[in-house]
Amino acid sequence: MDKPAIEFVEELYSKEEIEKMVTQFQEKGYVILPDVFKRETVDPFVKQLEEIMIFDGLKNTIPHNSPHYIHCAYTPRARQVLPYTLSHLNSKPYPCLNTTIIIIQKDGDTSYIPEWHKDHSPEGMPGKEYYYPSTVFLAFYFEDMTDEHGPTLTIPGTHRDLSIYPVDKNSYADVAVIPDNDDKKLPVEAIHCRKQDAVLLDQRIWHRGTARKAPGTRYIFVYGAYPIAHFYGTVTHMPESQLHAWIHAKNMKDRVFFGGYFAPPDREALKAMEKELDELEKAGGPVREFLRAAY
Repeated sequence: MDKPAIEFVEELYSKEEIEKMVTQFQEKGYVILPDVFKRETVDPFVKQLEEIMIFDGLKNTIPHNSPHYIHCAYTPRARQVLPYTLSHLNSKPYPCLNTTIIIIQKDGDTSYIPEWHKDHSPEGMPGKEYYYPSTVFLAFYFEDMTDEHGPTLTIPGTHRDLSIYPVDKNSYADVAVIPDNDDKKLPVEAIHCRKQDAVLLDQRIWHRGTARKAPGTRYIFVYGAYPIAHFYGTVTHMPESQLHAWIHAKNMKDRVFFGGYFAPPDREALKAMEKELDELEKAGGPVREFLRAAY
């Protein structure tokens, strides 16, 4: 399988640029991260996606074992900003992926156009003290977004205030109202990013999709990330007793408590891990060995 053609801008943002982007993220609930990719490499990457696209019986997607599936999550500039959107601490938590969403829609496909929704409700006191999100979305659109391209719509500020809501959740609403004050309107904002940009979205904000009118295929990659408190500077294997509890868990609460977001490995996953370790060794490795427990 070909190496992903898209290339990253390696130069990191300045401190001032980060502060400005984080301020907008906290005030509006989203921010565009400019120039995370080299613009001229985006179209060749999209061509690769066209070549490896598959239909899994329900939707168009790409193989989850393809390097293209995860490649954009390595973007240095996006990874630089992520920790600042998840915590105020000087010793930032480590962002960790908890989901990957691949949206591919061919010409005229309107089967997946989400209506107004929030993925999470605001924590804390609505509209007052700022509370950092428990998860954020990092999204890539791979084209210059206009109204014709079906941009994501947002209602800025609704990640902080429970009283703000769309006029009609079942219509193509273009305004929001504050209860008991219909004269005070809040404009809806469309996210018009460029093909070389990324978008960070607070999942507590009101947002929705729109239908694409321009010809061509829509490609959107979304990575969900959440903070992990990791202050000890070391990575260890899971203790075997915890591994036992994880694999033998009989309900979702225990599975998440002992293992986190992802399911414990099955035979197929173990075979895939063996394959990856074999390839690492053949490439000259070395295959790292970690402590079996922290203490």
